[in-house]
Amino acid sequence: MRALLPAYAPFFLATLFASAMVGCKQEPAVVDLADSGWIFADTPTPTGKEPKTISDLNAAGWVIAPASLSDIERTFGSDSSDLAAFKSKFQAGDTVVRLVAPSSYWASSAGWDGYAIVRSGTVVATLAQVLS
Repeated sequence: MRALLPAYAPFFLATLFASAMVGCKQEPAVVDLADSGWIFADTPTPTGKEPKTISDLNAAGWVIAPASLSDIERTFGSDSSDLAAFKSKFQAGDTVVRLVAPSSYWASSAGWDGYAIVRSGTVVATLAQVLS
């Protein structure tokens, strides 16, 4: 009786299987990006190295829109510790605005979108919603 497969078929199939296993090998999951060799850098925010006044931010191309603490609570959730720290800096007479970095920041992976507390035209606290 004639064999259905040539004599070298088992070796060919074993090699094919081994190649598939090597090709499908997955990297182990990394829980902490710092452990994977990523380098973290501070993304500039309006209270960092950027101009701190609303007029300077406006002149630099930042989008500035009115906001409220209730808007931020809907975004972050009322039990957010970041939101609690942000709200603790709010004083009577302060205003809240949403700030979005100019497109050049986003193009260079330094985009920033979030909220700021403004006191007498100066940014006194920020809360980032999206960083690029």
